[in-house]
Amino acid sequence: MKAIMKKRLALIVAAALAATTVMTGCGSGNGQKATGAPAAESVAEGTAAGDTAAGGTAAGGTAAERADAGKGQEVQESETADPMAAITDDGTKKTITYWHTFTEGARKDYIDEMVAEYMKEHPNVTINVEVYPWNVFTQKWTAGLAAGALPDVSSVNPDNLFAINQAGAVLPMNPLIDALGKDYFLGKPLENFTDGDTVLGIPYYLHSYVMWYRKDVLEEKNLSVPKNWDELLSTVTAVADPPNRYGFTIAMSKNDQMCAQLLSCFAKAEGAPLITENNKGNLTDPKVVKAIQLMADLYKAGSPEGSVNYGLSEQNDVFFQGKSTFAFGSGFHINGVKQNSPELLDKIAAVPFTGPDGENLGATTFVIGLMGWNQTKYPETVYDFIKFHFEKERYIDFLHLIPGGQLPATAEAANSAEFYDDETIQKFKTEIEYIQEGIEKGTFIGMDYGLTPAASALTSQGIIEECLQDIVLNGTPAEEAAKKANDKLNAAIEILME
Repeated sequence: MKAIMKKRLALIVAAALAATTVMTGCGSGNGQKATGAPAAESVAEGTAAGDTAAGGTAAGGTAAERADAGKGQEVQESETADPMAAITDDGTKKTITYWHTFTEGARKDYIDEMVAEYMKEHPNVTINVEVYPWNVFTQKWTAGLAAGALPDVSSVNPDNLFAINQAGAVLPMNPLIDALGKDYFLGKPLENFTDGDTVLGIPYYLHSYVMWYRKDVLEEKNLSVPKNWDELLSTVTAVADPPNRYGFTIAMSKNDQMCAQLLSCFAKAEGAPLITENNKGNLTDPKVVKAIQLMADLYKAGSPEGSVNYGLSEQNDVFFQGKSTFAFGSGFHINGVKQNSPELLDKIAAVPFTGPDGENLGATTFVIGLMGWNQTKYPETVYDFIKFHFEKERYIDFLHLIPGGQLPATAEAANSAEFYDDETIQKFKTEIEYIQEGIEKGTFIGMDYGLTPAASALTSQGIIEECLQDIVLNGTPAEEAAKKANDKLNAAIEILME
């Protein structure tokens, strides 16, 4: 039993470490702002009719349209008492520790200023801030779990949050949600951070994956934006002119999770889960096999030959530097192109992923959140400090540090004219609406039926990446490669579900 538990924890932590590549894989020269903000938390976006779950987009157009319609008509502030009044501060001296992962320039400076503001308003509270890149954060909390050296509050990504919950270290956010009201946050992102009735964390900013493309290249070839998989493959074939220009970079490094994320985008668009409701691998589903075959065909038609060993950083570099016509990623791609090839900024656009016949039934999302740790002595202070992040003006200032890359998690910000009052957001308004629509109906990879440990197997083991390599390097038929991958996936899931 101890061996199984050790293996299980290793798999979960491996998934959390793998997730760090989604956020830090760009490195220098691949889309950081002058301040150093990473362009590549950059893998996450999509589109479709809005979800109207609690706090989600209501009827009457997109959030941007509602914000335009509501200019000059600010939502009236409630005249009732502060909803956080139920979470009291007795005024005694307190010290809490805040771990965050905003290691670079503008965002680090912003957090430092916000913490100083909070302490000025709450002179009885001292906040000790520790800053770690994502890979160190994962190592730090896993070591701290055994040593009893954990923070009171931290930033968190989905894989880490799930692993921390599995380890029993999460402070439930339900009291904060109860105080603020169920509609304070957008419904679907909050649902994706909820396990049963327990709210594990609070979404801070959001992504969903879309397909980016070069408008000028398609115009040069007199081609339209692909609307289905056949058109995508024929377009990629037509524009590819290696080594001068590539079609669609398919990154297959087994040390990363790019194939898994891209497969999730295609599969969700056609309504096919990668993991079933019963926590079994679904890679042999004919719909999923068809998506795997498409990715192999896209590689053969127009991906750099060396991309069998590419991770996120190399994948993004090809597009950011103007060498690839298509790419998948989030709104962080805007900043990536701006910093690497500003002359191309007017030449890029994005559309939602589609299924083989042009359907768009789902999207793959990603969220950076905030969480409390259950060993804290001061849960009320943790709740109040997290709430402080979301005060409207302050929160929109934070989102605008990387416009288009950091999308709002609160209904107030998502529906406000102020959020859209930004040059970059206005320029890419259509793309950002696509991303928001994907957020409103999407889920994390492998979690179509809710939070599950099984999803970690998709992102921590290189199973999907190995499957694609098997097809393109060994000539293995897609059905056979998918069967082998599904067997490995189920073996990993079995350990995780013990």
